[in-house]
Amino acid sequence: MDIETEMRLHCGHARITLLSDGVAYWDGGGAFGLVPRTRWVKLLPPDEFNRIPQALRCVLIEVDGERVLVDCGVGDKPNELIATQYDVRRPRGTLIDDLARHGLRPEDISVVILTHLHGDHCGWATSLNGNVPVPTFPRARYYVQTQEYEDATHPNERTRNTYFADNFVPLAQAGVLTLLDGEAQITPSVRVVPTPGHTAGHQSVIVWPADAEAPAFLIGDLAPFMIHFERLPWVTAYDVLPMVTIETKRRWQRWADEHRALLISCHDTQQPVGRLTRNDKGLFSIVALEVAPTG
Repeated sequence: MDIETEMRLHCGHARITLLSDGVAYWDGGGAFGLVPRTRWVKLLPPDEFNRIPQALRCVLIEVDGERVLVDCGVGDKPNELIATQYDVRRPRGTLIDDLARHGLRPEDISVVILTHLHGDHCGWATSLNGNVPVPTFPRARYYVQTQEYEDATHPNERTRNTYFADNFVPLAQAGVLTLLDGEAQITPSVRVVPTPGHTAGHQSVIVWPADAEAPAFLIGDLAPFMIHFERLPWVTAYDVLPMVTIETKRRWQRWADEHRALLISCHDTQQPVGRLTRNDKGLFSIVALEVAPTG
């Protein structure tokens, strides 16, 4: 598995490109939950408002004759709640601009996989046509877990400020949304696996073509930063099932170690990709892999 420039990776014949919808700055305590500030601040110093940068990373997978987009940032629909929760900065533009830099238009995307339906992961699933939200990727089939869609369309007091119906209900209304019940093969080389904890219906993505020695694992918000995947007790304050998160991470740590998986983070600004290894104490740690920024 070789790493090229422009934040592009190869996994067998699959080409994986890391895209961006910008960087969001929001409260560090939310990202690290019960981890004492004195510990996480050494790894990711916050600004004067206690905010830390979190990449709005989206991933393009070109394989099996498909262009698969995993997650799609915060989008561009006006949203006062997002504006008050975190500060989105886009010095290089939006996800759509990033796709254009790679010679792609929204209609070139054939599959969209949403790890979950929080506002920072599915914003570009729809765009406004006048005042009406419609699918941004008009030729794409969208995939999400049934549990996630049910929870998103029936939010509770804790989750109602993270699910925004305009991002996903229009997909169902347009007939382009496929609801999954557990593990599913999306293309011969791409499959989704349930990874509950952050939300009950969260899913992660495995890319493993037949000619690849090792898979790529798109973690999603099971572990938004690599340190979350490395350290089982480090769980965000946003996880609705924190003890389930820990057990899910335990399982997928072992899997990633056994298969020497390439790990791809959704929010980490310092280690976008990495691989598990054992440190001198026999505990898991993550070795960062250098990926050059896009030109």
